[in-house]
Amino acid sequence: MSGRVSLRIIGGRSRGRRLRAPVGKGVRPTGDRVREALFNIWGQRFDGLRFLDVCAGTGVVSLEALSRYAAEVVAIEKDSNACRSIRDEAERMGHSPGLDVRCGDARVELRRLRQEGVARFDAAFVDPPWEDVDLRREILWILLEAPPLCRSAAVESPGKADPPPAPPGALLSRTVRHGATTLLYYDDGGVQAGRAGDAERG
Repeated sequence: MSGRVSLRIIGGRSRGRRLRAPVGKGVRPTGDRVREALFNIWGQRFDGLRFLDVCAGTGVVSLEALSRYAAEVVAIEKDSNACRSIRDEAERMGHSPGLDVRCGDARVELRRLRQEGVARFDAAFVDPPWEDVDLRREILWILLEAPPLCRSAAVESPGKADPPPAPPGALLSRTVRHGATTLLYYDDGGVQAGRAGDAERG
């Protein structure tokens, strides 16, 4: 059974704005505290950075990144209703120009990004269904296997789950626990997200 959930943007130019997103079976919207922790690690502002949201669900993390001045956000989500809602909410908030919503299987869409030869993303957020351990591992490997699609990836997982192994060259740099949720931060072995863009622009 599906319904709708009310979420709010907690930072940036759209701070305090609420969105109502469809929530299907098994969808866990990323709550305020976890999003706050996520952006505390990466930096409160994403000025000019490129962000990838894998298994985007409600799209609240994508919209949060756009609110914090990300230059480009690619959101990948397989549910067509959720994809439509993400586009609608981005338009309502005035963030459509920076958003690319790709509706399909995460692994397929990530490989398509590789084939397209897109520039590397500064950061990626990964939040597949918690029970799908294999999907979590596969996504992480597609993101960080050489040449990596992103400089830094944060994976949301159950609090006591073993972290998925990183591909050669990638590092599990930080583990942050928030109640029943754990954020696992992986880096590509180079400069971390939030500073990578500054290093290249400087």
